Amino acid sequence: MTDTAVDSARHPSLRRRLDALSVRWQARFDTAAADRVFPWLAAGGLFLLLAGLSLSRARTLDAGADLGAFTQAAWLIGKGEPAYMTVRGAHLLSEQASFAFYPLAEVIRLVPAIPTLLVLQSAMLALGAVPLWRLARRVCDLRQGAAATLVAAYCLYPPLHGINLDDFHPSSIALPALLGAALFGFTDRWWPYAACLVVAVQARADLAVVVLFLGLLLVLEGKRRPGYITAGAGFAWLVLALLVIQPIYADGQFVHGDAFIHYGSSPAGAAWGMVTNPLRVLGDITTQDNFDLLVMLLAPVFFLPLVAPRYLIPVVPLEIFFFVSNSSELRIPEAEHEVAATAFIFVATTFALARIGERRVETGRLTVDRRLLSALVLASVVFFVRDSPASPYEKPWDWAVRDSSDEARLDAVDLIDDEAPVRASPSLLPLLAEREELYELETGANPHVRNAAEDVDIIAFDGDAVPEWDDERRRLFQEGLEQLGFVRVFDRDGISVYER
Repeated sequence: MTDTAVDSARHPSLRRRLDALSVRWQARFDTAAADRVFPWLAAGGLFLLLAGLSLSRARTLDAGADLGAFTQAAWLIGKGEPAYMTVRGAHLLSEQASFAFYPLAEVIRLVPAIPTLLVLQSAMLALGAVPLWRLARRVCDLRQGAAATLVAAYCLYPPLHGINLDDFHPSSIALPALLGAALFGFTDRWWPYAACLVVAVQARADLAVVVLFLGLLLVLEGKRRPGYITAGAGFAWLVLALLVIQPIYADGQFVHGDAFIHYGSSPAGAAWGMVTNPLRVLGDITTQDNFDLLVMLLAPVFFLPLVAPRYLIPVVPLEIFFFVSNSSELRIPEAEHEVAATAFIFVATTFALARIGERRVETGRLTVDRRLLSALVLASVVFFVRDSPASPYEKPWDWAVRDSSDEARLDAVDLIDDEAPVRASPSLLPLLAEREELYELETGANPHVRNAAEDVDIIAFDGDAVPEWDDERRRLFQEGLEQLGFVRVFDRDGISVYER
């Protein structure tokens, strides 16, 4: 017998042994006790990872304006003041009617604001692993191996890490709520389903669009009455938030006007402009930046959601609005826009695995080919390394170490009076957020001294925020401030403080 024939005879035997070993191990873990414990262990491990990364990034003072804005809002709410974020020039409720932030602000009154916000955000993102696991096991009847692979892909998903490391956003609260709504909706548990949807829309008003189309998905799934109720409730909250709540806190203005400026200056005008200009909408959707974003959303899960596209219905209309707004000259893609997409991409991936799987008589559950699961894990790892802000290429192990510039930032902040109105570079905003008047220093490619000096007595400047400035531009900026009566009281490692 030739060597080739011997190998051919051996391989089937080895494959049968591996299959038998896999079946035995899955049988040991395919129990009710494991179903109760494993998702919480996975969520706990993911929480430790996400919280560690987020706190390490914050320790290096590499946060930005969003963390500063929500820290200021929490401080104001704690003092019983209106949550007007001067960092953004907007009231908290004018942007997305984020009522869910108010309970968080009450908690923050008793503990340090920045680490608490970041840890709560990491906890919410990690919690999504629990309903995802139960969706895979209880609704789609996947075996433990496929469910564990799905949760592993969730833990490695680049947009999840992007949300975690993009300062803080109340919309992070909505991720486990949307996954929970999918779980409870498909298992006919309508009270917890309704509670999850309430949490989601209270975190971010435009998620009412997702709620509306989730109702239509339920109708397609044969759950007609709850589906119509869901769609009606989503539409009602969308209209209330967009036409009543947000304008009240935005002086009657359409707060998203800049994002849809090419279509109209009001909600109805923008909607009608999109309906009557479908080619322009198509052009805005299909920009290269949007294409790259779409690939980043789907590639880490091996494009499996396209196998079960029905379960993407809830998120597609909202993503179209995001894609159109991203094409505006005044808007760029934001990590918080990926919350709903993350939730329903994993819902669709779960159902895709169920469609591909084969039901085993001995277990009554669906078994997915190990080669497909291996490919899913490989795609998750590859795109985590390639696209995640927590990729090893970003050297996250160095984040917790403060350099001389970080120490200079802390020393500069200690010099600034707690009551003074301040304009500061983004990296300094979180450190100065607990005050009523705080503004972002927008320097751009050229110095704008008069704009920087308006309405403030102190300017805190971080040279790292404007790497394109040469020595001449820095000199002009300093001399311009001196002409307006500012005196430099601190200057070290690129950090300067000017006071008048």
